[in-house]
Amino acid sequence: MKEKNNKRRATAYLVKIAILAALSSVLYLFIRIPIFPPPFNVLQFDFATIPSLLGGFALGPVAGVAIECIKVLIKFFVNPSQSAGVGELSNFIVSIAFVLPASIIYKYNKTKKGALIGLGVGVICNAIVSSLSNYFLIVPFYAKMISPYIMDVRVEFAFVYGLAFNVMKTVLTGAITYMLYKRLSGILHL
Repeated sequence: MKEKNNKRRATAYLVKIAILAALSSVLYLFIRIPIFPPPFNVLQFDFATIPSLLGGFALGPVAGVAIECIKVLIKFFVNPSQSAGVGELSNFIVSIAFVLPASIIYKYNKTKKGALIGLGVGVICNAIVSSLSNYFLIVPFYAKMISPYIMDVRVEFAFVYGLAFNVMKTVLTGAITYMLYKRLSGILHL
């Protein structure tokens, strides 16, 4: 009987990850809003991190990371960008920098305060990681693969536009997740 319950829980866990990953993928594929003018228009706002955060809060940090990974892989194979995968890599890095700390903190403090602290730490981690990864990894990789001219705006991309974009995105995404989570937690915990 216990083995049957464990199999049921494992199946339910995987199904929830699959559903949240599918929702995240749809949001990532079809709802992307550019905010800045070229060359910074590659920074496009989407709501695809919300299912990852919901999954991270309800199912744990591993689920949040799995949802992000599946989302990016689906996007890469279904609708590859002109960035040779650089955009998808960047999205994965900065999303994990937000989802992982937020869901780890919430895992050990499942209160409204714990959720707010987790989201706040996630925003800060995302800001730091996004700036550093853009400066040291993403912009140089993009310059090598696509356009060397982006190196001319490397500092602005990493520490001005990219930082502003990622802070705006994570604050808004975190606020929406915070408002949705308690309403959806009953479904997510079935």
